[in-house]
Amino acid sequence: MKFSRILKVAFAALAILTIALPTGAMADAANNTFIYAIAGDPGNDINTITTSGRYDLTEERFLYSPLLNYYSPDDITYLLATSYEVSDDGLVLTFHLREGVVWSDGVPFTADDVVFTFDHIINTDYANGHEGFVYGDEKVAVEKVDDLTVKFTYPLFVPNALELAAVEHFIMPKHIYEGDATLDNNPKNATPVGTGPYTLAEYAEGQYVKLSANPNYFLGKPAIDTLILQIVLDANAAKLALKKGEINAYVLGNADAAEFSGANSNVNIFAYPEDRVGYLSFNLTSPRVADINLRKAAFFALNRTEMNLATYLDTEYFVDAVSFLPYANPYYTNDLETYAQNLDKAKELLANVGEIPTLRIVYTTGNTVTEVQALVAQQNLKAAGINAELLAWDSNALFDKLEKGTDEFEIFLNGYIMGSDPSSYSSLFTSGAPYNYAKLADDELDGYFSAGQVEQDPAKRLELYQNAQKRLADLAVQYPIVTNMRLLAVTKDVGGIDEARLIPIYTFEDVSKLYYVN
Repeated sequence: MKFSRILKVAFAALAILTIALPTGAMADAANNTFIYAIAGDPGNDINTITTSGRYDLTEERFLYSPLLNYYSPDDITYLLATSYEVSDDGLVLTFHLREGVVWSDGVPFTADDVVFTFDHIINTDYANGHEGFVYGDEKVAVEKVDDLTVKFTYPLFVPNALELAAVEHFIMPKHIYEGDATLDNNPKNATPVGTGPYTLAEYAEGQYVKLSANPNYFLGKPAIDTLILQIVLDANAAKLALKKGEINAYVLGNADAAEFSGANSNVNIFAYPEDRVGYLSFNLTSPRVADINLRKAAFFALNRTEMNLATYLDTEYFVDAVSFLPYANPYYTNDLETYAQNLDKAKELLANVGEIPTLRIVYTTGNTVTEVQALVAQQNLKAAGINAELLAWDSNALFDKLEKGTDEFEIFLNGYIMGSDPSSYSSLFTSGAPYNYAKLADDELDGYFSAGQVEQDPAKRLELYQNAQKRLADLAVQYPIVTNMRLLAVTKDVGGIDEARLIPIYTFEDVSKLYYVN
């Protein structure tokens, strides 16, 4: 009876999925349409100022282009830029731009667009990545040298200047936005003009984003004419649609991988690393968790391995996380308090707390990973004598509350992908930083990040960021859970996955490389 009830729910959701697709849209070669089911709504305000979530960044990459893709010093893909050079003193970074690029409306792309974009980022304190271009009272100066050359001048030596200029910074058209006070919440964002492989054809809130191949794309018109980001919050609905070939791609939970394996499966499964850290965090806005003894007791009650086995099923797909940095990061250390489960220690700390409050744990609706993590955390806490109430929230509502600060819950579950240089992580943990959702403020931690951001000596820089990892652990605010593999299922009639390259956050480095197999 229970199994039948689940099936009924799934089929009902699938019916909604079919209705939600644009008229006549079919995921097949005949229609030359690729449908990618995603578990969130990218929204209709894609811009370089505030775009920072997985799904809005995914859409942004389809519509716009960055100067380059940076993964490491030895792994760079050039896009709007074709090369760069650094001055002898390390203070000036010069980009040479690609010739012949035009915006989707036919207007030529020039250095003016790059200067315009970064001026907005530098002069908007809530912009994504703003902190990478402002150092105290001094700012990075971005100047046009000529139509195809741009110069970034830093007020001091910044070790990761190239990464900061590339990661999550897509260039916006000056000729569209010039004179507007901000790119954020700008009505022009609903009709974007970009240099990416696709253009926006239609957006239906909570349902789908329909995109059309950009004939002006500088790397060549995409092989697939229509790309649809289908918003599906019900995992069962998405899996059924995938089996039926009504969608082409979907990120599977590890528990679902076996269901789609074998010779008779209509999909290929691609497992790839994202250097993502999934975590549980206290919300310090709530006075219930002001006592560090309570926070440490809760951490000693938790069992991350149990959480990860329940979520990812096999150690092949995850590594237990103990630091805010992913384990593959060159600055990573595990020489810190890891809070390995110790119920006796948890109870000892709780004895110093007095009245133990009920902790409210928020996880994201439709996200099976955070739901399972929340369930295991609830059981772990109960074993130590801490009661927890679980709350399922829409992701947009959750992050809106976190950004503004709220005392409606004490714990939330989330994850991040921040790149290779540890200075990028300052936006998560330093006082007043834009993604410091825990509302943590600690002078010592701030000092390590500030010093590390400009330190030129590699050994000293390593020491600073390892101290930052230790200090954050001692504050008992963030409990790292996992660095995991991501599993993307793609129907077997679609080729070009290797050429498109699966990458963190965005899924595809260049979706224009996908094609239907004859």
